[in-house]
Amino acid sequence: MTLTQQFLIISTLPLSFIGMIVYLWRARLKRRPLFLRWSLTLLSAGVWASSVIRFFGGNNFSDILIYNWGVVGTYALSLTAVLLLYTTLTFLPVPKGYGQIGLTLSLLLWAGALPLDPNIWPNAFPDFLLLDQPVRQFDIWASVWIASWVLPAVATWILTQKLNSNLPPSLFRNQVQYWLVVVLLLALGSGLSSVQQPGQPGWQQAGVFVMVLAALTGTISLASTALPDLQLSLRQLLSRVVSGLVVFGLTWGALTLLVRAVRNLPADTPQNGEILVLLVAAALFVGLFTLVSHFVTELSRRLFLPGTLRGETVSEAFSNAIGNLPEPEQLGQLFLRLVQANLATDEAWLFVTDDGPAGRLVLRPLATLDNTVLETLSLGGASPVNLFLRQNRVPLVQYDIDTLEQFATMPEPERTLLSRWGRILYKPLHAGESLIGVLALGLKTSGGSYDQPDYDLLDSMARQISPLLAQAQNISSLRQINEYVFQQNQALTRDKQHLQELVALYSQFVDLISPELRRPFNTLSREVQQLQTKEDAATLKLATQIDQHLSEIKLPIEKLINISGRIQMRNAFNFQIVRLDDIAQQVIRNLRTMAEARRVVVEFTASTPYTTVLGDEAQLLEAAQHVLHNAIKFNKIGGVVQVECGLAGSELFLRVVDTGVGIPPERLEDIWSGLAKLKANGNGRSTGMGLALARFIIMAHGGRVEAQSKYGAGSVFTLYLPLHFDD
Repeated sequence: MTLTQQFLIISTLPLSFIGMIVYLWRARLKRRPLFLRWSLTLLSAGVWASSVIRFFGGNNFSDILIYNWGVVGTYALSLTAVLLLYTTLTFLPVPKGYGQIGLTLSLLLWAGALPLDPNIWPNAFPDFLLLDQPVRQFDIWASVWIASWVLPAVATWILTQKLNSNLPPSLFRNQVQYWLVVVLLLALGSGLSSVQQPGQPGWQQAGVFVMVLAALTGTISLASTALPDLQLSLRQLLSRVVSGLVVFGLTWGALTLLVRAVRNLPADTPQNGEILVLLVAAALFVGLFTLVSHFVTELSRRLFLPGTLRGETVSEAFSNAIGNLPEPEQLGQLFLRLVQANLATDEAWLFVTDDGPAGRLVLRPLATLDNTVLETLSLGGASPVNLFLRQNRVPLVQYDIDTLEQFATMPEPERTLLSRWGRILYKPLHAGESLIGVLALGLKTSGGSYDQPDYDLLDSMARQISPLLAQAQNISSLRQINEYVFQQNQALTRDKQHLQELVALYSQFVDLISPELRRPFNTLSREVQQLQTKEDAATLKLATQIDQHLSEIKLPIEKLINISGRIQMRNAFNFQIVRLDDIAQQVIRNLRTMAEARRVVVEFTASTPYTTVLGDEAQLLEAAQHVLHNAIKFNKIGGVVQVECGLAGSELFLRVVDTGVGIPPERLEDIWSGLAKLKANGNGRSTGMGLALARFIIMAHGGRVEAQSKYGAGSVFTLYLPLHFDD
């Protein structure tokens, strides 16, 4: 690699520290003092990293620039460790008193190294003997300078490790453990950079790379709270690295043997023989690679990830235990028993979740290990606990709720209820992307805290129970819906049978009563006819009057019998696909003679191409004819009737607009009953049963009717029917 290439690579490293500052700024870290202190730490590390570039500038940099640049970088390195301690005092709840003492001593050492630096003040004091050993100015300066970054690094480590040892497994503890990694990497990078040999910048380059890793880890720790467990991450990384190296080594050895075998073939071996040997060797190599890869992967999992295998075993046992899918309550109880047996806790609650208005999350109790009466918790749409449970699959520890800044905005009623519950861990249960439940755990029976193997086991069981719980809830909901529909069908069947019996009874009544109503009139008519044969004038006059009265009495009875017969015809409908515009045009043709007699113009328009409905064509034709007949009958001589077929949402309408006498407002609601007496210009008019039958027909088709009128200015009748899309 040329000097220019090395220069370009090293030049990108200081810029990475600036990029981390920009990332933190874009992430909008809420704690502004923490953001400022860590930014100063990154900036100091970037200044030191930039000083390494001086080794690769060649003749482009003057000797004075290289000299001063190196001095600035040296003190920027030690200042980075001091600023790390300064940032830790803000980031973590460590003892401030001890931290302030360490910070003060570190600053004194850093400032004390300046007047002792032989690069700044050469020959500040002569060499002297200490315990018969010569001591130079450089030796004293190097000791003070190294102590200026070792002391804050050690102080930061001690304070952070003491906090880590007192924390339960939680997201906050994960942050603390990652911060320990930052301290360790920074100390390692500083140690590598302290090795300064003329013309050999390799130590400084290695130190820069390690320092970039430290800064990146610290930046991620500050910007994100949902960090994975450090031990699990290291185990996964180590498992993949080891398995990859082993497979690579075995592959390399197999290929080497294959090449040697081909080279050692006799010179007179034919080409086909060489190809055959290569094919056989390749087949053996593929088989060996597949076998070795699977074996090495499984071995590395057993060595580094035993919790995963344990979780798979528990999941398999759980699958065998559930058998047929039970009710959600039974499934939840079984799951809690499984948690109790494997995590050694008697305090476990299971909640199912429902989505409330405005993004709220409702936790409804499903099962417990005891007879505790649980409360339903409703989390607001902006509640940090609500957002965490929906967006994460890792457990939420009560300690995190009490300490992390992201939960500071949690509403006080929610915080109070969670504190009263006394749970220490909440495990969200996800089916796909949906949150379907929450497992709340209390203390273990031993009094100890949950460790990473417990988390692994809990995660494995959660992945097993979540889809089953979702299916059980869906099946339970479908079962409830099915029971309700069955009950409604039973009620509808009883109502239908009742109506059929009423219709049959009504038909029998009409058939029975009609002759009985006519019989007295027939008898009286014959007797009147006998009286009319006599020559007595008084008798003839009396007979004529009686006959007239009988006709007046007989007329409404005949109408009632006629109407009863017409109503009796409505007991069966023949539904099929028909076109409403065709029905409207047929009605207009049927009533053309009546319209011409009254000099009424009937106009028809269809404002939509979709005019199909599902109905009885004969019945719909009669309903439309009643409405149009009424509009022509009560219209003015020379008036106009407009018939329109159109679409309103998912309904078709047939609207009839006339320019007739109109209907008084107080009688508008009575027109559909067939009992209204409409009077205009002193003439009494009755709509009869036509509109009542029309309304009955339309309602029987699942439609509705509307009437609007302005007395003296005409009326508007609209029939609405459900739209039907035929193929």
